[in-house]
Amino acid sequence: MSIKPRFGWEILSGRKKYELRRLAGPLVEPGDVVYLYFTKPTAAVAGRFTAGVVFVAPPSNIPHLLAELGDVGVSGEDMEYVRGARYAMLIQVREPAQCRAPVKLSNLGLRPPPSYRQLDRYTGGRLNELCQCPPTPDI
Repeated sequence: MSIKPRFGWEILSGRKKYELRRLAGPLVEPGDVVYLYFTKPTAAVAGRFTAGVVFVAPPSNIPHLLAELGDVGVSGEDMEYVRGARYAMLIQVREPAQCRAPVKLSNLGLRPPPSYRQLDRYTGGRLNELCQCPPTPDI
């Protein structure tokens, strides 16, 4: 998942408990491991989290959902990002972990995703090895 570094650090620090995304490909499902590709100036994978509950709704319904969830770190800037989308995903952040050192996607023969993309199991495992993140617990 491509993300601006300041939002990525909010996730990794635990301040941002949900990530809001335009629905732009396959659904993120509970238990999926989401790697965070920090855009420039970092331009590398800097961490990951495990997806908890995932809500899919039209962007106009997201403020009502956020009112029920309370302060989860989703801002007006997040809402602006999903404006005009048909559907948005609100992904619960669980077990965020920072890479020991940022990992360039070119080390895996990959290019940054425009928003997010699904990785095969082998590539995800290799990325986790390069990140040297703690093991992902089974959910």
